[in-house]
Amino acid sequence: PIQNIGNNARLLLRADLDDETRTASRQTIERELVTLKRFMDDVINVTRPRPLERFAVDVNTAVAEVVDAMRAEAERADVQLAGIYAPVPLQLDGDRFALGRVWRNLITNAIQATPAGGRVTVRTGGDDRTIDVTVTDTGVGIPAERLGAIFDDFVTTKRRGLGLGLAISKRIVEQLDGTITVASQPGHGTTFTLRFPRSTAGAVDVAS
Repeated sequence: PIQNIGNNARLLLRADLDDETRTASRQTIERELVTLKRFMDDVINVTRPRPLERFAVDVNTAVAEVVDAMRAEAERADVQLAGIYAPVPLQLDGDRFALGRVWRNLITNAIQATPAGGRVTVRTGGDDRTIDVTVTDTGVGIPAERLGAIFDDFVTTKRRGLGLGLAISKRIVEQLDGTITVASQPGHGTTFTLRFPRSTAGAVDVAS
């Protein structure tokens, strides 16, 4: 969010910027400020998970929006980002904003772990009772001795960051009665699998 805010703030200083781009930049700054505030709330409340709102969420739509929003980041890293979505609607009772942060965090991690020329694939699926979302990369993988701790607070395999992303993602998923697991092979990539109970009732939240 900070990088996006900075980039768009610099754009707004350009005298030759057209009105449409200027409006889009302002909207991006406003949206990312909200996201940043939520991130800071996570740091403050890392040991006190707060209740999440629950509405019927169309998983295919929600995941596709995040994948589309992150294509530019993948392109900058020379990584192919692909979304493969179930041919039928997938609906769960969840917090759309919180889930969006989970998708974004997993995809960001996958892109950062994947060398140039690699691929990140986000897939949705499931059955009559459950919904699955997987994020698979062709990256460097995670050593076996690190797998057991990657969801712990302040644990990270990256040089930068607080190591809260996966811990918070796990808590969000579990608050929504879901599970998150990881399988990885060093040198061959990593797959995160999220599984949620499926809902068939209620109006679907498809708002941006």
